[in-house]
Amino acid sequence: MRKLKILFSVFLLFCLTLNCQNSKNSSKEGQEKKVTEKVSDMKERTSSKFLISAETSDVLYLNDSTPFYLMEKSPLKAFQNYRDIYDSYHEFAIVEMDMILGSFIPPRGNKYYVRWLLLDSTLYLGDIRFFDNVPDSVFPNNKQYRIMEELTQVKFDKELARKYELPDSMQPEEGLMPAVWVSDVFLIKQVRFAKPRQYPEESYESWTKKPCIELVFQKGKLVSMREREDMY
Repeated sequence: MRKLKILFSVFLLFCLTLNCQNSKNSSKEGQEKKVTEKVSDMKERTSSKFLISAETSDVLYLNDSTPFYLMEKSPLKAFQNYRDIYDSYHEFAIVEMDMILGSFIPPRGNKYYVRWLLLDSTLYLGDIRFFDNVPDSVFPNNKQYRIMEELTQVKFDKELARKYELPDSMQPEEGLMPAVWVSDVFLIKQVRFAKPRQYPEESYESWTKKPCIELVFQKGKLVSMREREDMY
């Protein structure tokens, strides 16, 4: 009888654990569905070809200019598993973000985004930012940057950041990483000033009429830059 009670208790505990896990998975799937629906809704509401095709939340700063540029794709796309390199370290929450069209590209399955800098015709990886509130204990001593170094096989260099004397708002935490693996064509579009502090407010209609800029890189060096009148 005692053995039966113990077995019954173990069975109940197993069922409870399984039910909690299923509920958790269902909740996560529901959140992912909501985010997917929001992205689809944004694409339906926009007339911008750039916003429809954009697949990354990464941003680019040209030299030391404060207005950043939205990017159509990430320079990290050269690495197959770049989207999930941090997944094994933290269970990221699905983040719902209400964004003003043209001010940012919402997450498209990625848990983080990167701030890139184009300085003296060289592309650098600067800061890594998470959408979710990740505790410092998850990545002690900025371990996320070491993980990125393992992915790209390139080191961050603090001396490079000091060399360029960047504004405080653009200072990278761990220095700059030369993006020597990048040999590709990228489209960028200047962010829309929807809630400006130092720039005149820009309407969405006006912003959509601004052409994109095409950048061509060879081993992290800019070799061509031109406006694309056929891409807005």
